[in-house]
Amino acid sequence: MRRYNPFGYRGYPSFGDVTEPLQFKEISTCLVRKDHSCGKFLGASKSCFIACPSTDEIETILALITEKLIKLGIETVIAIKERAYGQDIFCTKICGKIIESQFCIVILDDTVDKLDGNSVNIPNPNVYYEYGLMTTLGKAIIPLQKEGHNLAFNIQTHDTIKYTPRNISSELDRALKDAIKATQEDSSTRGYMGHRAQRIFYRSMEIVGYQRKDYHWFLSDEIEDTDFIAYGHPRRQEYVLFTVGTDKESIVNTLTDIQVIVKRLEASCSDLITQLESISTSIEDLERGDEIKEEQPELPSIRVRVSNPAFRAMRLRSSIDTLAKKREDLSDKLELIQNSKFAIVLMPEVKDLQLKVLEQYGGIDNQILKLPLYIGDTSGLHIEDFFIPFRTPTL
Repeated sequence: MRRYNPFGYRGYPSFGDVTEPLQFKEISTCLVRKDHSCGKFLGASKSCFIACPSTDEIETILALITEKLIKLGIETVIAIKERAYGQDIFCTKICGKIIESQFCIVILDDTVDKLDGNSVNIPNPNVYYEYGLMTTLGKAIIPLQKEGHNLAFNIQTHDTIKYTPRNISSELDRALKDAIKATQEDSSTRGYMGHRAQRIFYRSMEIVGYQRKDYHWFLSDEIEDTDFIAYGHPRRQEYVLFTVGTDKESIVNTLTDIQVIVKRLEASCSDLITQLESISTSIEDLERGDEIKEEQPELPSIRVRVSNPAFRAMRLRSSIDTLAKKREDLSDKLELIQNSKFAIVLMPEVKDLQLKVLEQYGGIDNQILKLPLYIGDTSGLHIEDFFIPFRTPTL
């Protein structure tokens, strides 16, 4: 599930504002009708908006979701059950509720209809429209779809829970837990979220050339559920896993996250090394003119069975080039992991914990990776010989 920032910011704060909590962002103008005012506030309600088709089959899952949300103290908002007599239906029942919700659930089940006597699955356009609106607003979303139904082509890459009667309860428990955790962190201390001064840290990373990595990043799963945000610097050929320590509890969580990330990265390194060794062996076999008779995991199937010697040599060369390119790509990934770094910015309240943090980090069991840890403060961050200043514009 992709996590988004439900808050927005006005202008650049000073570091003196570090204890001032961020207010909810107001949507002043309608997203659909430009001359229409809105006045809703993002994430201002402890509610969950559910977009779903209006069918009898969906009632069971809606009841299950509602039961689980009630236990979590979250109001359920189901557009197809809302009433807005004498009001603008879109603004009141749908858009406004999505804006104010803490997070959203979208059920992407097709509607089964009859066409020439045959059953036909038809995607619900209203649900997909509401899904797009949630994405535009940067909401945390739990997408669900019944096993056997197909997603529209433009969202097939989205992580969607394919539910069945057997797994729906456990899948919902896990997804709701993640959504609540993400949105609570979004409204307190994590990433862009939290205190307004922290925004400067993340913006400063981008200003000096670091690019924030999104969920398409090949190591996104290794840090997705931690307090770290990944940045890559193309020229420096490195990844920096970056976070902010605001209090003692957040630093304890950070150190725990580091241990988890190190173990995950070590597992990724081991897997890459195994693949590289296998590819190198296959290339050596092909260079001797041998055929690869058994398909190997993560390797293209290579069978060279032609009688013409010239054509056979050409096919062997093409196969070797394919494997060499894959080996190069995997080697680059391995090098980038090995060249990764941890970076923490300590807020003034916990700056005196720097030595303890370094001591704790030094005691972490790193069997394969020895990644350095750099600690900065509100003035800036040194990464080797590179200094990243945290400056606020003055007016």
